[in-house]
Amino acid sequence: MASNTYEAVGNKLDMSDIITNISPENTPLFSRISRTRATAVTHEWLEDSLGEPRVNKQPEGYTYTTEAVTPRVRLQNYTQIMHRGIHVTQTQEVVLKYGLRSETAYQMQKTLKELAFDCEQALIQQDTKMLGSMDEARQFGGLPYWVVTNNFTASKLTFDEINNALEQTWNVGGKPSVLLVSPRSKRIISTFTAGNTKYMEGNKTHRLTQMISVLETDFGTLQCLVDRFMPDDTIYGLSPEYMKKAFLRPFRQGDLPEVSDMHRKYVKGEWTLEMRAEKAHFKISGLDGAIPVTP
Repeated sequence: MASNTYEAVGNKLDMSDIITNISPENTPLFSRISRTRATAVTHEWLEDSLGEPRVNKQPEGYTYTTEAVTPRVRLQNYTQIMHRGIHVTQTQEVVLKYGLRSETAYQMQKTLKELAFDCEQALIQQDTKMLGSMDEARQFGGLPYWVVTNNFTASKLTFDEINNALEQTWNVGGKPSVLLVSPRSKRIISTFTAGNTKYMEGNKTHRLTQMISVLETDFGTLQCLVDRFMPDDTIYGLSPEYMKKAFLRPFRQGDLPEVSDMHRKYVKGEWTLEMRAEKAHFKISGLDGAIPVTP
Protein backbone atom coordinates (compact mmCIF):
# COMPACT_ATOMS: atom_id res chain seq x y z
CA MET A 1 0.00 0.00 0.00
CA ALA A 2 1.47 3.37 -1.03
CA SER A 3 1.63 6.12 1.57
CA ASN A 4 0.64 8.95 -0.77
CA THR A 5 -1.58 9.60 -3.79
CA TYR A 6 1.38 10.13 -6.15
CA GLU A 7 2.55 6.53 -5.71
CA ALA A 8 -0.79 4.85 -5.08
CA VAL A 9 -2.35 2.65 -7.75
CA GLY A 10 -6.07 1.98 -7.83
CA ASN A 11 -7.40 5.13 -6.16
CA LYS A 12 -10.93 5.83 -7.32
CA LEU A 13 -11.15 8.88 -9.59
CA ASP A 14 -14.08 11.28 -9.65
CA MET A 15 -15.41 11.08 -13.20
CA SER A 16 -16.92 14.57 -13.01
CA ASP A 17 -13.49 16.02 -12.24
CA ILE A 18 -11.94 14.02 -15.06
CA ILE A 19 -14.47 15.40 -17.54
CA THR A 20 -13.91 18.92 -16.19
CA ASN A 21 -10.15 18.70 -16.67
CA ILE A 22 -9.85 16.46 -19.71
CA SER A 23 -9.82 19.28 -22.27
CA PRO A 24 -9.80 22.65 -20.47
CA GLU A 25 -8.59 24.58 -23.52
CA ASN A 26 -11.71 23.46 -25.39
CA THR A 27 -14.13 23.83 -22.47
CA PRO A 28 -12.92 27.01 -20.73
CA LEU A 29 -16.20 27.89 -19.03
CA PHE A 30 -17.18 24.40 -17.84
CA SER A 31 -13.64 23.80 -16.60
CA ARG A 32 -13.39 27.17 -14.86
CA ILE A 33 -16.55 27.35 -12.76
CA SER A 34 -16.60 25.52 -9.44
CA ARG A 35 -18.93 22.71 -8.56
CA THR A 36 -21.62 22.22 -5.95
CA ARG A 37 -24.33 19.70 -5.13
CA ALA A 38 -27.93 19.56 -6.28
CA THR A 39 -30.48 17.58 -4.27
CA ALA A 40 -33.51 17.62 -6.58
CA VAL A 41 -34.29 17.86 -10.30
CA THR A 42 -35.47 21.41 -9.63
CA HIS A 43 -32.34 22.99 -8.19
CA GLU A 44 -33.09 26.11 -6.14
CA TRP A 45 -31.01 28.78 -4.49
CA LEU A 46 -31.62 32.12 -2.80
CA GLU A 47 -30.32 35.44 -4.06
CA ASP A 48 -30.03 38.61 -2.02
CA SER A 49 -28.99 42.14 -2.97
CA LEU A 50 -27.93 45.29 -1.17
CA GLY A 51 -30.23 48.30 -0.99
CA GLU A 52 -29.39 51.68 -2.48
CA PRO A 53 -27.15 54.01 -0.43
CA ARG A 54 -28.85 56.94 1.28
CA VAL A 55 -27.88 60.10 3.13
CA ASN A 56 -27.49 58.78 6.66
CA LYS A 57 -27.17 61.33 9.45
CA GLN A 58 -29.01 61.52 12.75
CA PRO A 59 -29.30 64.29 15.38
CA GLU A 60 -28.32 63.73 18.99
CA GLY A 61 -31.05 62.07 20.99
CA TYR A 62 -32.76 60.73 17.84
CA THR A 63 -35.56 58.17 18.04
CA TYR A 64 -34.85 54.70 16.66
CA THR A 65 -36.67 53.73 13.48
CA THR A 66 -36.90 50.38 11.72
CA GLU A 67 -38.18 49.22 8.37
CA ALA A 68 -39.18 46.00 6.69
CA VAL A 69 -36.28 44.09 5.17
CA THR A 70 -36.26 43.12 1.50
CA PRO A 71 -36.98 39.39 1.13
CA ARG A 72 -34.50 37.20 -0.70
CA VAL A 73 -35.41 35.94 -4.16
CA ARG A 74 -35.72 32.23 -4.87
CA LEU A 75 -34.23 31.13 -8.20
CA GLN A 76 -34.23 27.73 -9.87
CA ASN A 77 -32.86 25.72 -12.75
CA TYR A 78 -33.57 22.16 -13.86
CA THR A 79 -31.05 19.33 -13.87
CA GLN A 80 -30.20 17.82 -17.24
CA ILE A 81 -29.26 14.18 -17.81
CA MET A 82 -26.31 13.65 -20.13
CA HIS A 83 -25.27 10.28 -21.52
CA ARG A 84 -22.92 8.80 -24.08
CA GLY A 85 -22.20 5.17 -24.84
CA ILE A 86 -19.89 3.12 -27.05
CA HIS A 87 -19.60 -0.46 -28.19
CA VAL A 88 -16.61 -2.35 -29.55
CA THR A 89 -16.68 -5.92 -30.83
CA GLN A 90 -14.79 -8.35 -28.66
CA THR A 91 -12.71 -9.32 -31.66
CA GLN A 92 -11.61 -5.73 -32.24
CA GLU A 93 -10.69 -5.48 -28.57
CA VAL A 94 -8.22 -8.40 -28.70
CA VAL A 95 -6.59 -8.09 -32.14
CA LEU A 96 -3.22 -6.35 -32.28
CA LYS A 97 -3.49 -2.64 -33.08
CA TYR A 98 -0.99 0.05 -33.91
CA GLY A 99 -0.50 2.66 -31.20
CA LEU A 100 -2.91 1.29 -28.59
CA ARG A 101 -3.72 -1.82 -26.63
CA SER A 102 -7.42 -1.43 -25.83
CA GLU A 103 -9.90 -0.17 -28.40
CA THR A 104 -12.55 0.17 -25.69
CA ALA A 105 -10.32 2.34 -23.47
CA TYR A 106 -9.37 4.50 -26.45
CA GLN A 107 -12.97 5.03 -27.50
CA MET A 108 -14.03 5.83 -23.93
CA GLN A 109 -11.31 8.48 -23.71
CA LYS A 110 -12.73 10.07 -26.86
CA THR A 111 -16.23 9.82 -25.44
CA LEU A 112 -15.25 11.69 -22.27
CA LYS A 113 -13.87 14.55 -24.37
CA GLU A 114 -17.05 14.61 -26.44
CA LEU A 115 -19.15 14.70 -23.27
CA ALA A 116 -17.10 17.66 -22.04
CA PHE A 117 -17.95 19.40 -25.33
CA ASP A 118 -21.64 18.64 -24.71
CA CYS A 119 -21.40 20.33 -21.30
CA GLU A 120 -19.68 23.42 -22.67
CA GLN A 121 -22.15 23.78 -25.52
CA ALA A 122 -25.10 23.48 -23.13
CA LEU A 123 -23.74 26.25 -20.91
CA ILE A 124 -23.24 28.62 -23.82
CA GLN A 125 -26.13 27.89 -26.19
CA GLN A 126 -29.17 26.74 -24.19
CA ASP A 127 -31.54 29.72 -24.06
CA THR A 128 -34.52 28.03 -22.37
CA LYS A 129 -35.11 25.72 -19.43
CA MET A 130 -37.67 22.90 -19.46
CA LEU A 131 -38.92 20.62 -16.71
CA GLY A 132 -39.76 17.99 -19.32
CA SER A 133 -41.58 14.71 -18.75
CA MET A 134 -41.01 10.99 -19.15
CA ASP A 135 -41.17 11.57 -22.90
CA GLU A 136 -39.26 14.86 -23.07
CA ALA A 137 -35.83 15.48 -21.59
CA ARG A 138 -35.27 18.12 -18.93
CA GLN A 139 -33.07 21.04 -19.94
CA PHE A 140 -31.31 23.68 -17.88
CA GLY A 141 -31.04 27.28 -18.92
CA GLY A 142 -27.56 28.37 -19.94
CA LEU A 143 -25.98 31.79 -20.32
CA PRO A 144 -28.52 33.07 -22.91
CA TYR A 145 -31.36 32.32 -20.49
CA TRP A 146 -29.81 33.93 -17.42
CA VAL A 147 -27.93 37.02 -18.60
CA VAL A 148 -30.80 39.47 -19.11
CA THR A 149 -30.23 42.60 -17.00
CA ASN A 150 -27.04 43.79 -18.67
CA ASN A 151 -28.00 42.85 -22.21
CA PHE A 152 -26.60 45.17 -24.88
CA THR A 153 -26.55 45.25 -28.67
CA ALA A 154 -23.89 46.60 -31.01
CA SER A 155 -22.94 46.03 -34.62
CA LYS A 156 -19.18 46.45 -34.12
CA LEU A 157 -17.06 44.93 -31.39
CA THR A 158 -14.93 47.78 -30.08
CA PHE A 159 -13.07 48.57 -26.90
CA ASP A 160 -15.57 51.36 -26.19
CA GLU A 161 -18.53 48.94 -26.47
CA ILE A 162 -16.89 46.63 -23.93
CA ASN A 163 -16.08 49.56 -21.65
CA ASN A 164 -19.67 50.85 -21.90
CA ALA A 165 -21.04 47.41 -20.97
CA LEU A 166 -18.64 47.24 -18.04
CA GLU A 167 -19.69 50.69 -16.84
CA GLN A 168 -23.39 49.84 -16.84
CA THR A 169 -22.72 46.48 -15.19
CA TRP A 170 -20.60 48.25 -12.58
CA ASN A 171 -23.48 50.66 -11.90
CA VAL A 172 -25.72 47.77 -10.83
CA GLY A 173 -23.05 46.19 -8.65
CA GLY A 174 -21.20 43.87 -11.04
CA LYS A 175 -17.51 43.56 -11.80
CA PRO A 176 -16.87 40.95 -14.52
CA SER A 177 -13.38 39.46 -14.69
CA VAL A 178 -13.69 37.22 -17.75
CA LEU A 179 -14.55 38.01 -21.35
CA LEU A 180 -15.88 34.91 -23.15
CA VAL A 181 -15.48 35.26 -26.92
CA SER A 182 -15.44 33.29 -30.16
CA PRO A 183 -12.21 32.83 -32.15
CA ARG A 184 -13.37 35.54 -34.56
CA SER A 185 -14.13 37.98 -31.73
CA LYS A 186 -10.70 37.24 -30.24
CA ARG A 187 -9.10 38.27 -33.54
CA ILE A 188 -11.05 41.53 -33.44
CA ILE A 189 -9.97 42.16 -29.84
CA SER A 190 -6.37 41.60 -30.91
CA THR A 191 -6.66 44.66 -33.18
CA PHE A 192 -7.33 46.96 -30.23
CA THR A 193 -4.44 49.37 -29.78
CA ALA A 194 -5.45 51.32 -26.67
CA GLY A 195 -6.70 50.52 -23.20
CA ASN A 196 -5.39 46.98 -23.17
CA THR A 197 -2.43 44.88 -22.14
CA LYS A 198 -0.61 42.78 -24.73
CA TYR A 199 1.64 39.86 -23.92
CA MET A 200 4.39 38.51 -26.14
CA GLU A 201 4.94 34.77 -26.04
CA GLY A 202 6.98 32.12 -27.77
CA ASN A 203 10.65 33.21 -27.82
CA LYS A 204 11.79 29.66 -27.09
CA THR A 205 11.47 28.92 -30.81
CA HIS A 206 12.91 32.29 -31.86
CA ARG A 207 9.45 33.40 -32.92
CA LEU A 208 7.20 35.99 -31.29
CA THR A 209 3.45 35.55 -31.35
CA GLN A 210 1.36 38.52 -30.28
CA MET A 211 -1.89 37.99 -28.42
CA ILE A 212 -4.08 39.94 -26.03
CA SER A 213 -4.79 37.73 -23.05
CA VAL A 214 -5.89 40.53 -20.71
CA LEU A 215 -7.81 43.73 -21.40
CA GLU A 216 -7.03 46.63 -19.10
CA THR A 217 -10.21 48.71 -18.77
CA ASP A 218 -11.51 51.60 -16.70
CA PHE A 219 -13.28 49.03 -14.51
CA GLY A 220 -10.51 46.51 -13.98
CA THR A 221 -8.90 43.79 -16.05
CA LEU A 222 -10.72 41.23 -18.15
CA GLN A 223 -9.18 37.87 -19.02
CA CYS A 224 -10.10 36.88 -22.57
CA LEU A 225 -11.21 33.26 -22.91
CA VAL A 226 -11.65 31.91 -26.43
CA ASP A 227 -14.45 29.38 -26.72
CA ARG A 228 -15.08 27.37 -29.87
CA PHE A 229 -18.80 27.14 -29.03
CA MET A 230 -19.35 30.90 -28.81
CA PRO A 231 -21.18 32.47 -31.79
CA ASP A 232 -19.40 35.30 -33.61
CA ASP A 233 -22.24 37.74 -32.93
CA THR A 234 -22.08 37.55 -29.12
CA ILE A 235 -19.63 38.03 -26.25
CA TYR A 236 -20.13 37.64 -22.50
CA GLY A 237 -18.56 39.46 -19.59
CA LEU A 238 -18.71 37.04 -16.67
CA SER A 239 -17.95 36.78 -12.97
CA PRO A 240 -17.21 33.03 -12.66
CA GLU A 241 -17.28 33.17 -8.85
CA TYR A 242 -21.08 33.58 -9.08
CA MET A 243 -21.55 30.52 -11.31
CA LYS A 244 -21.52 26.87 -10.28
CA LYS A 245 -22.15 23.53 -11.91
CA ALA A 246 -24.51 21.72 -9.53
CA PHE A 247 -24.44 17.91 -9.75
CA LEU A 248 -27.44 15.83 -8.79
CA ARG A 249 -25.64 12.73 -10.07
CA PRO A 250 -21.91 13.13 -10.74
CA PHE A 251 -20.66 11.63 -13.98
CA ARG A 252 -19.71 7.98 -13.78
CA GLN A 253 -18.97 5.24 -16.27
CA GLY A 254 -19.98 1.63 -16.26
CA ASP A 255 -20.45 -1.56 -18.26
CA LEU A 256 -23.71 -2.52 -19.93
CA PRO A 257 -24.97 -6.12 -19.86
CA GLU A 258 -23.50 -8.43 -22.48
CA VAL A 259 -26.26 -9.09 -25.02
CA SER A 260 -24.01 -9.57 -28.06
CA ASP A 261 -20.39 -10.21 -28.96
CA MET A 262 -19.46 -6.66 -27.95
CA HIS A 263 -18.04 -4.66 -25.10
CA ARG A 264 -20.58 -1.96 -24.23
CA LYS A 265 -19.83 0.95 -21.89
CA TYR A 266 -21.54 4.18 -20.90
CA VAL A 267 -20.87 7.42 -19.07
CA LYS A 268 -23.71 9.47 -17.60
CA GLY A 269 -24.48 12.21 -15.14
CA GLU A 270 -27.07 14.83 -14.18
CA TRP A 271 -26.29 18.47 -13.45
CA THR A 272 -27.39 22.07 -13.92
CA LEU A 273 -26.10 25.62 -13.95
CA GLU A 274 -26.48 27.61 -10.73
CA MET A 275 -26.35 31.29 -11.71
CA ARG A 276 -26.01 33.65 -8.78
CA ALA A 277 -25.91 37.45 -8.97
CA GLU A 278 -27.19 37.61 -12.55
CA LYS A 279 -26.52 41.36 -12.56
CA ALA A 280 -22.80 40.65 -12.21
CA HIS A 281 -22.59 39.55 -15.86
CA PHE A 282 -23.18 41.21 -19.23
CA LYS A 283 -23.86 40.23 -22.81
CA ILE A 284 -23.22 42.09 -26.07
CA SER A 285 -25.01 40.64 -29.10
CA GLY A 286 -25.76 41.66 -32.69
CA LEU A 287 -22.08 41.88 -33.63
CA ASP A 288 -21.23 41.56 -37.32
CA GLY A 289 -17.96 39.69 -36.73
CA ALA A 290 -16.07 41.90 -39.18
CA ILE A 291 -12.35 42.27 -38.53
CA PRO A 292 -11.27 45.93 -38.87
CA VAL A 293 -9.11 46.66 -41.87
CA THR A 294 -5.72 47.98 -40.83
CA PRO A 295 -4.84 51.11 -42.87
